[in-house]
Amino acid sequence: MNIARAESVDPPLPRLSSAMADRPRHSSQFSWHMLFMGLALAITAKTLGPGWLAGLFQAVKLSDRTGLSALLAAVAAAIVVHEFGHLLAAILLDFEILGGALGPFRFTRAHRKWTMQFRPKALFSGSVTAIPRKRDFWRKRMVVVVAAGPAATLASGVCAGWISLHVPLAQWPSAFINFFAQVSFLLFFLGLIPNSPRAQVRNDACLFLALMRNTPEAQQILLYHLIAQLEIAGLRPRDYPDRLIRTLAKASGRTDMCLVYAHTILLWAIDRGDLASAEAWERRTMELSEFSNPRLRNVTLASSACFDVLFRNDLRLARPKFSQVDFDVIAPAYLMHRLRAAERITARQIPDALAHISSAQYYAPKHLPYYEFERSLLRQLHAKAITMPAKELVPQS
Repeated sequence: MNIARAESVDPPLPRLSSAMADRPRHSSQFSWHMLFMGLALAITAKTLGPGWLAGLFQAVKLSDRTGLSALLAAVAAAIVVHEFGHLLAAILLDFEILGGALGPFRFTRAHRKWTMQFRPKALFSGSVTAIPRKRDFWRKRMVVVVAAGPAATLASGVCAGWISLHVPLAQWPSAFINFFAQVSFLLFFLGLIPNSPRAQVRNDACLFLALMRNTPEAQQILLYHLIAQLEIAGLRPRDYPDRLIRTLAKASGRTDMCLVYAHTILLWAIDRGDLASAEAWERRTMELSEFSNPRLRNVTLASSACFDVLFRNDLRLARPKFSQVDFDVIAPAYLMHRLRAAERITARQIPDALAHISSAQYYAPKHLPYYEFERSLLRQLHAKAITMPAKELVPQS
């Protein structure tokens, strides 16, 4: 299929912000500043604080299994309580739960289906992804949901501290409750400090301030929620509101958000048959992915390679892209199988490609308008697989 060349793209591409080029491609999720600040808080509380507070911050004894296991359990429990605070507030305020992570397990919901991924490197992490179903009092409800996590952390820390000081317990429960109180207080006070604007993941304090002040970043979050609401409803990309698409095209800010916007416009252009605009926005997604987090960069690279196969007819361009993709972390399942089918076509493993196309059809969100769009892409992949020429496909001018 030829991609028509046009002098203009609809919607037009904005200038790529020079600030994006200044963002580090790889930023560590571990903060030494936070570690030292946490140690300073603990030392200050123990030496200058009241007696009951000093009693909580006792020396951590890790010389035996009891102390070590109690500490690890306390850290895990503190993370669970914090995220449960976010989750409970989201449910009570009528938010749609899209996913979450607890330690190495990540749960994602897309088109009414849940998938689970295992991430062995993320042992002590947690998150909840939720969006409001309605825009009524959107910002106020978001503020409550963001603040609910730290509030749960503080409340549980106070309860654990009271139990530790007033209730006699056996050795392991006593160590666990003491460590849980310490970790909770540290997490709460450190969470009051907004992290850097360059951080890949914004902490609760950063989000809270952005929402309270209604900064441009808050508006970026609103746009993301509008996109997510359309995806949940299962609309075909071509039916997305034209006004929203043009707002997304003009939006600027965090690279990850801009990448989500660009990908949405890309799908919109593909579904409308405007391949000139689709190609331009596909190139923009690749530009933005260079400065995005590894998860988004991974799926963007795979989607770009699939675009090469479907619309550029260029297997040689797609092959090195696919070689860098980790398919195991791509969700939902129908997307992973579609991308894997395209990768198998570039490797000329046609039976495997057809098997992945069949799996993608099985997992695709049926009974939703979006299914027709996904099925149209799968039909094109199927046609390319069964009509593979003897020579490699080359770009068409």
